[in-house]
Amino acid sequence: MHKDGVAFPALSEPARSVLIELLVHGPASRADLARRANLSPASLTRIIRGFIDDDLVTESAVTSTQRTGRPSQPMDVNVDVAHLIGIKLLPDALHVVTTDLRARVLTQRRLPLASKHPDAVTEAITAVVDTSSRADPLLRAVGVSLAGPVPPGSEVVPTSPFLDWVDVPLVPMLRESTGLPTVVANDVRALTAAEHWFGMATGCSDFALVTIGAGIGCAIVADDRLVHGVNGGSGHVGHIPVTPGGPLCERGHRGCVRSYLSSASIVSQVSVALGRAVGYEEVLTLAITGNPVARRVVEDAGRALGILIGTIAALSAPAKVIVSGEGVGLASIVIDTVVQHARVAQHWALPEVPIQIAPFTFTEWARGAAVMALRHIIDSSKTVQT
Repeated sequence: MHKDGVAFPALSEPARSVLIELLVHGPASRADLARRANLSPASLTRIIRGFIDDDLVTESAVTSTQRTGRPSQPMDVNVDVAHLIGIKLLPDALHVVTTDLRARVLTQRRLPLASKHPDAVTEAITAVVDTSSRADPLLRAVGVSLAGPVPPGSEVVPTSPFLDWVDVPLVPMLRESTGLPTVVANDVRALTAAEHWFGMATGCSDFALVTIGAGIGCAIVADDRLVHGVNGGSGHVGHIPVTPGGPLCERGHRGCVRSYLSSASIVSQVSVALGRAVGYEEVLTLAITGNPVARRVVEDAGRALGILIGTIAALSAPAKVIVSGEGVGLASIVIDTVVQHARVAQHWALPEVPIQIAPFTFTEWARGAAVMALRHIIDSSKTVQT
């Protein structure tokens, strides 16, 4: 670890760009790196020399061929110079991963939480970080993702309804107890950051990710930048109106996205109609096998998802929309309905936005938190030097 508690040496803006280029896109020759980063060969050489001195970059084992036909030894990031810990915080559990610098998951586990009180959560996270650090001395930063708006760089969680938190200073609490640089982020934006750099949207400068399940979330990447909005409030789309009628959500809104699409609402509607309790997966199975009640509720949810995606596409013009979350199984069942209603909400002159369904695990949420930790230490290393 370098001085000031960060994992990387001081990075000028050009050096930061080169590092991210290598992290995201993999091994590249010096000539290609200079061209992509718009740097002179001499400037690129200085940056690479500094990276090699700090063991941050090495020559790749892969040999490429330049246009002249001469062999070239590409450069690549030493992904094991530092490791990261990512934690997805739920009211009753911690989903924990450790990763290398390219977000490859090295270890993963789920730990129950006895209490969601901030002190208890801090104690539980500190214990898992201590245990992980003893097993992996390369751990250099902690990322935590949770539901709720979190402004970028904030040390305080303003609110998290699932945790019943208001103005919790989680970052300084964890930084003091773990001794590691710490970042806390909105879970959907963390997942989107992972997809942007190392997942289904690698190389895509404009896309949106929508998550469905207990909550409804959205995050947008525009011009290669993750959109946060004022107070970290971007992407809270659950209460956008779909119809003037429809079911009520828990906030008393009739016919909003959440009232149609949240897993709790879907389960409640079908349970009431059938006169017995059902689970979310059972609802999906009933819909697939032709139960008219379940099919209607699931189709209505698909229509709401389509209208939501179309609205997002109309506002941000993404190259694609990725759908994920613990309730993502629904999207596969009614994808034709989703596509149809997304198209209705878009402008007629624009091409149909591709919709991709991403398999969901809580490991992916935790991996997203690790990627936010990676971005944090890269940004913390940035200097005004050129």
